[in-house]
Amino acid sequence: MISRRRFLQTNAAGLALPLAGGGAPQPLPKISPELTTPDRDYWSDWPHYLTAKVNAARARRMAALEGLRTAAQVQKRIQAVRDKVWELVGGRLEKTPLNPVVSGTIERKTYRIEKVIFESQPKVFVTAHLYVPAPGNPNARPPFPAILSSLGHTSNGKAYRNYQYVFQTLARMGYVVLAFDPFGQGERHQYLDPKTGKSRLGPTGEHSQAGRPLLLLGASFSQYRAWDAVRALDYLLTRPEVDPTRIGLTGHSGGGTMTMYLCALESRIHAAVEVEGNSENLAGPKYDPPGAVADAEQNLVGGLAMDSGDSGPSLLVDRGDLLMAFAPKPLLLCFTTHDSGTTYSPTYVEGTDEVFQELKSAYKRLGAEEKVGLFTSTLPHDFDFLNRQAAYSWFNQWLGKKGVPTDETEFESSPHDDLNCTSTGQVLTSLGGRSVLQLNIDRARTISAGSSPLPSIEKLAEHKENIRRSLRKILALPSRRAALNPHIASSFEGLGLFYQSFDFRSEAEVRVPGWWIKPKGETAALPTIVYVSEHGKDSVAEDPSDMASVALKGFAVCAIDLRGIGVTYPRSPKGGPLFYRGEHSDSGYAWAGLTIGKPVLGQRVWDILCCLDYLETRQDVDMSRLHLIGIGGGAIASLMAAVLDDRLKSIVLNRGLADFRSVVESEDYSIALAWLVFGILREFDLPDLAAALAPRACLLLNPTGPLEETLSLQAIEAKYRNAMDVYSKADAGDRLKLLVQPDGEFRNALLDWLKNA
Repeated sequence: MISRRRFLQTNAAGLALPLAGGGAPQPLPKISPELTTPDRDYWSDWPHYLTAKVNAARARRMAALEGLRTAAQVQKRIQAVRDKVWELVGGRLEKTPLNPVVSGTIERKTYRIEKVIFESQPKVFVTAHLYVPAPGNPNARPPFPAILSSLGHTSNGKAYRNYQYVFQTLARMGYVVLAFDPFGQGERHQYLDPKTGKSRLGPTGEHSQAGRPLLLLGASFSQYRAWDAVRALDYLLTRPEVDPTRIGLTGHSGGGTMTMYLCALESRIHAAVEVEGNSENLAGPKYDPPGAVADAEQNLVGGLAMDSGDSGPSLLVDRGDLLMAFAPKPLLLCFTTHDSGTTYSPTYVEGTDEVFQELKSAYKRLGAEEKVGLFTSTLPHDFDFLNRQAAYSWFNQWLGKKGVPTDETEFESSPHDDLNCTSTGQVLTSLGGRSVLQLNIDRARTISAGSSPLPSIEKLAEHKENIRRSLRKILALPSRRAALNPHIASSFEGLGLFYQSFDFRSEAEVRVPGWWIKPKGETAALPTIVYVSEHGKDSVAEDPSDMASVALKGFAVCAIDLRGIGVTYPRSPKGGPLFYRGEHSDSGYAWAGLTIGKPVLGQRVWDILCCLDYLETRQDVDMSRLHLIGIGGGAIASLMAAVLDDRLKSIVLNRGLADFRSVVESEDYSIALAWLVFGILREFDLPDLAAALAPRACLLLNPTGPLEETLSLQAIEAKYRNAMDVYSKADAGDRLKLLVQPDGEFRNALLDWLKNA
């Protein structure tokens, strides 16, 4: 859609000409007076859709919780949640040798710090500090209770001042503490600037950068984070100083959210303190899209998917269930009201209270009401003094250290380099090993190693139907069409063309607006081009327009805005613009869609399929000559729609991503999360979908790599070799065309293609 700034910049000279008397005055467009203008608040449709889906999931989950009347029912749900969460994050990994090394020790009066390095996966090095009470410590009576700490999103990880303060005090109190750096923090930065040796992206950025491609493989970044913690606990329990019957767990902020995961995933923990984590349900009170979304590991992808299988309705899991799975063991939630609308969503306080009420109900059913607590800090987001005191007291109460003073002494600092476990302060530059990027690549190779061979010519139809079946499931498409309710908003004529503005409904809450353009005065059914661009529909109505020029050659053009694009870009949430900045459409709506099992890409593919239904209702469309053009991300959606619907005679994919695998294998990529779909690489990639179009005509024009760079023809042919073989088997080798040319030649390339398609 053209912006006001762009319009003024590109048309300033043209606007001056009439004022200077240059050129004859142009006739005004002929506008149909009988048409009415409908409400054009398309920006509200997607929020309404998402709200309806989330509230339906909320209602089902709340009904399930209200049905927990006995201790046995609570325990049954807890076990189901534990199994479900492992499934959601991608499953347990193989336990391999930890190969622990103590690279140095810092001696202090009442405790020592051991600098530990272990392997959570083969050649995946984890840096950690182990705080051990010294023999002269008056509170030290071995074997010691131990605390495992998952860290929040601090760049310096375990060396963050207030986290160190917690660990120092616990060690003085007679606890062993193990604090380990997560991926992207401390000594485990994954995206290093070679000039500075520091992260290019920051902790949250690193997590999302690694986590988004992982979705394509059917896993979550929370799997890597949780597995690091599981293996850290394995190491902690190898220490002879540790009492395995008194293990505590705590974490702040993002580490608080990971504490929530471990409450569900790790049964060896005996008491937990979750501090200022994401302790609100996505399907919480007063849901306002996109809701309480966060970075890659903090969203329970598929947790609120409403699909029912043969065994009945699926178990719905929200963040509150992570904590409930810890019952009846001692659990304290700490939060601050300062986080509402800043660190977390505007309903954070209300949402946290709702989760606590859920916990109180479950603990009461289990006869353990006194083992769950809620503490409110009045200070800004941090593991502050008030939270620290609450944590010390809670652990003392439940891990056998009642009466031990919780007073803090002066903070003991060390030079940053002295705290490093590695020689350079970064694992990747000192030890090497496997980066998170390499982990993703290795996983992709494992998946592709079992891919099936190309089908024979006799099996092509069966192969295509199998792909369609899998694609419908992956995209989570609706099982039935909604009423289209088409509406013509306005029409006018100009420059030899007839224009209409229209919309139809692809779902009950969602209108798809579009432009209809055809030669002026033409009444016959015309060959029709459906135009789908990631930049929206309005470029076809600009002057000049490539598609308007194509229409003058005897075609009708139907350009639509897929949901979330162009005039359907969603309104801002009613509350909390500070929290939602940067996480609004592509990221926020995409994470929410993935959580409820409705990926945005699937929603957009559905919009295209319903557009074909809409064209069936128009008498000026020749359905036997229907073409589809997808631009950018729209090319991905268009390819999938074409695989699913045979009504399309030919498909043109311009500047579309060549393959998803390249995103997994690249350290940097620019594709938005909304164009990714969970688990697709377990089944197929984009070249496999192109092969499923055979024998229909398909033009791949300037396919791009992960950074939207145009690939060479040789590189494209390598990626699409199997697709070309399938077309050859179908005796249609000339109907799949790969073309690389300057972007300015799009119109000519399109017209040449349409002559023969």
